[in-house]
Amino acid sequence: MLLKLKNLKTYYRMNNKIIKAVDGVSFDLKSGENLGLVGESGCGKTTTAKSINRILPSNGGIVGGEINFQGRDLAKLSEAELNKVRWREIAMVTQSAMNALNPVYKIGEQMVEAFQTHIKISREEALDRSAHLFSLVGLEKSRLNDYPHQLSGGMKQRVVIAMAMALDPPLIIADEPTTALDVVVQDGILKQFVYLQNKINSSIILVTHDISVVAELCQRTAVMYAGRIMEQGSTREIFKDAYHPYTLGLINAFPTLEAAKEDLISIPGSPPNLARDLNGCRFKARCPFATELCEEDPEIKEVAEQHLVACHYPNKVKEFREKAALPATWDQELESVKIKPQKKEKDVLEVAELKKSFELKSKDFFGRKKRILKAVDGVNFKVKEKEILGFAGESGSGKSTLGELVARLQKPSQGRILYLGRDISDLKKRKLKSFRKDLQVVFQDPYETLNPRFTVMQTIMEPLKIHNIGADFFQRLERVKEALHKAELRPVDDYLDRFPHQLSGGQRQRVALARAIVLNPKFIIADEPVSMLDVSVRAGILNLLKKLRDDLGASIIYISHDLATIRYICDRTAILYLGRIMEIGETETVISSACHPYTKMLLAAVPIPDPDRNRERVDPRGEIPDPIELPNGCRFHARCAQATAECGFEGKDLEKVIIEAKNHPDYPEVFARFEQIKKMEIKGYAVELSLQLEEDSRDSFEEYLWEKAAEWNESLPEAITKSSWQGNKLKLEFAAKNEPELRKTKTGQEVACVLYPKK
Repeated sequence: MLLKLKNLKTYYRMNNKIIKAVDGVSFDLKSGENLGLVGESGCGKTTTAKSINRILPSNGGIVGGEINFQGRDLAKLSEAELNKVRWREIAMVTQSAMNALNPVYKIGEQMVEAFQTHIKISREEALDRSAHLFSLVGLEKSRLNDYPHQLSGGMKQRVVIAMAMALDPPLIIADEPTTALDVVVQDGILKQFVYLQNKINSSIILVTHDISVVAELCQRTAVMYAGRIMEQGSTREIFKDAYHPYTLGLINAFPTLEAAKEDLISIPGSPPNLARDLNGCRFKARCPFATELCEEDPEIKEVAEQHLVACHYPNKVKEFREKAALPATWDQELESVKIKPQKKEKDVLEVAELKKSFELKSKDFFGRKKRILKAVDGVNFKVKEKEILGFAGESGSGKSTLGELVARLQKPSQGRILYLGRDISDLKKRKLKSFRKDLQVVFQDPYETLNPRFTVMQTIMEPLKIHNIGADFFQRLERVKEALHKAELRPVDDYLDRFPHQLSGGQRQRVALARAIVLNPKFIIADEPVSMLDVSVRAGILNLLKKLRDDLGASIIYISHDLATIRYICDRTAILYLGRIMEIGETETVISSACHPYTKMLLAAVPIPDPDRNRERVDPRGEIPDPIELPNGCRFHARCAQATAECGFEGKDLEKVIIEAKNHPDYPEVFARFEQIKKMEIKGYAVELSLQLEEDSRDSFEEYLWEKAAEWNESLPEAITKSSWQGNKLKLEFAAKNEPELRKTKTGQEVACVLYPKK
């Protein structure tokens, strides 16, 4: 047994109160086994993870229980003894990679520090081992010379994973390692986890609220609630034969890609206050099956081999499973939020050739250098009355910038935005203020978008004051209460005087929604409104957005990287990549009959919450390119396995083939001939290679290069229009290609891809 927790208790002291964050947690973990720790925010998952490594804040401490790791009780070790265990034997991947990396040190220096703190190793050797780890997690070794701010979110997370793997620890604790990352980056990170775990035979404790990730990565699952474990067992049993009502509620609330057309059922209420003395079953206040017996604390009992449940009624599980799938069981009526067939004729919004560029200025040896970043680059779409249009794509694809342009939070560089036939691109002062009364925005992070010094009442009343709505305070208060009621924060009076820090994440997001709808807007832009929320809260917010569409008659732009929520809520969907629409059409058609290779890649990256199914992980072929230097032709061609010679291959693609070959972790000797390349230069769409080889070896080297290029993509050699030698320099040229425009497909959607003929 690698790790054994027995009756662990970890408490915090806050405002002269004792918060029982972890209150009697027990579980076992075998060597080479992965354990998923799931549950809502505030249930004690992260505190449990931090307790194992003893990295709690100053106001927290372990007050009871055992943490037996390889025969030692970590709860009793001194700080000096713990420092020998941390990172060397137990490594941790934290949720926010940006906070885990020192912003003033280069990545390489931080990697060296991780090595030298625990083992005797020279700086050069540590950098060599770091470069090897970077190749394992899909990063170029040149990134060792970068600062954290020069890396994307996915890259920073991979750096933290490389650090965790540096010393081959037997246990890795990953706390929400993929939260708020897009599905492609998430899939790549999980793929690297599996690959590296197989290399060093480590165990993983995965802390997350994304149960689909647990289904794919973990052999065992523990479900936490209010500081205790409600149910634990094999992942298959938890997903297929759950016993506890809380587990059933979590599974029903999770939107999957395949079941997204069905109703999502949120768990009403919120977890209890852990500063109070809790008696009986901790879930009883939210459990639809609670009885008087639940006033007694249930013991955790074995209902099958190594399947433990803390519930008084395991013998009624069949009845519970059937009733838990019904909305009425959880006091919900979802008929009103189902998409109704309706004739949508009136265009509320029309966007034509919309562009947004940012001018970046930097200094170099020759003076000031100006570069243009194209965030949105020629977008066209329409939104009809009472329609929800979804925008999906990876981080950096331009989704949020597009939403801000439509809301006129940013001014477009070019193009038209027609709202009810009126061009809003150049609106100023009073006219812009009047427009914003009709259009409201719900932002991604409710933690940052609510004023911490305003009460809920002040926050929601502020738009009424700005637009001079309501004759007096009392009329405005009635509007505030009405908005809170629509946002399902009830009883309303309980929330009016609360500050944001006194609300849960889901409650804060509902306040943000109430602020948006208090003006009765005709248009709402929801930018990743559920990406940071628990599954039960997420279901409630999604159902609420549908209600707003039906009850207020509002049109909605819904921005997300989660295609499951897109399918659940949106009438039509547009797939955005590097500032352009790659595919657009009816949501069901785009999801079930995807045409563009990029759409197919996004769909393939969505994890499946079914332990019995094996999904072939997607090959993303790197990350989204730099929007400053856009690719030749189709901007997705460098990552597309189906790309043809007409798609716009260029010298940068051949350079990428060579760099990936040199960094290949398993078979570097296969690419030994690439060591003859001493320098690579990109000149427009061409690449020039400076080589060290004999004259009679030129032809064989060129054949070898083309052979390896064809292994990467069989069309790449065909795209080379000219090859020429000047001494020991080989220049390979590619033709400039036009970007494919949207064209109609047989299935009805429009797609920007040369694989489909123009009509």
